[in-house]
Amino acid sequence: MNLVLLLAGAGVTFVLDRFTKTLIARRPSPGPGPRYAGLTIRLVEHRYGHATAGLALVLLSIMVAVVCAARAGLLFHTPAARVAIGAALGGAASNLYDRLTRGAVLDFIDLGWWPVFNLADVAITCGVITALLV
Repeated sequence: MNLVLLLAGAGVTFVLDRFTKTLIARRPSPGPGPRYAGLTIRLVEHRYGHATAGLALVLLSIMVAVVCAARAGLLFHTPAARVAIGAALGGAASNLYDRLTRGAVLDFIDLGWWPVFNLADVAITCGVITALLV
């Protein structure tokens, strides 16, 4: 049950992030898209240099360590914490997937007053904070 909740959170987040990035990447117009209550849909590719492979290996190692620690019952004892850290890992995995396959992470949520980000970034931030608080 411990690992199931973590993997469910990770899987759902990974699939949702891949789906939203695919939709945004297929938009016909390259400029800013629709605006919804102060939020603009705008595709931005954040490219990374040669350090990407090393960073990818470090991120993958951290994800494996967190999964092993959670599986062993050393971290994230509540079901909510396991789902939350799973969501964070799913977001990190999706951004890692972008880095390895595209050489860039696709971001598309533009608030105008914050750097452009994606659903994976939200899952990472909210997932880690939630997992630490519950």
